Amino acid sequence: MTFFRQLSIQEDPDELLKPENQYSTPWGGPDHGRCDKCGGSGEVRHRCLSCLELDEPNRDCRACAGRCEWSDVCPTCEGDGEITRTRRRGVSVFPTIAGLRRYLADREIDPEGEAIVELDGPLSDDRDLDADSGALLIRPNEVVAVHPLELPERR
Repeated sequence: MTFFRQLSIQEDPDELLKPENQYSTPWGGPDHGRCDKCGGSGEVRHRCLSCLELDEPNRDCRACAGRCEWSDVCPTCEGDGEITRTRRRGVSVFPTIAGLRRYLADREIDPEGEAIVELDGPLSDDRDLDADSGALLIRPNEVVAVHPLELPERR
């Protein structure tokens, strides 16, 4: 099974294979203090963008196992309402290219100079900060392909 990640076309995707580069940090927002994702409640609504974008649950989905939408512990504060740990073990990915494209389109990412790298590797034992969108962490061991970053229409 392969996974998908956004990457600048100026970056060498093989750098993701080096263990010292296999970590994830937030794109923006606070890195400590009261959790902005759950408002301190410790729980958020999860939506697997990979399954939702494909319009059908996938029981083999590594992010949701076919649940698509559910409530669970906030991945950012890990349930305690306070952000204390933002560096996570693994490279942030999505199970499908469609899910990653939806995630990036919803965040209004400019596709200019960006690509999607397809990676293979085992899941990390850690949880992605954006697990509530269906993001996972892996320990990549192979770059399978590089794809253009074409975004769908914003919803």
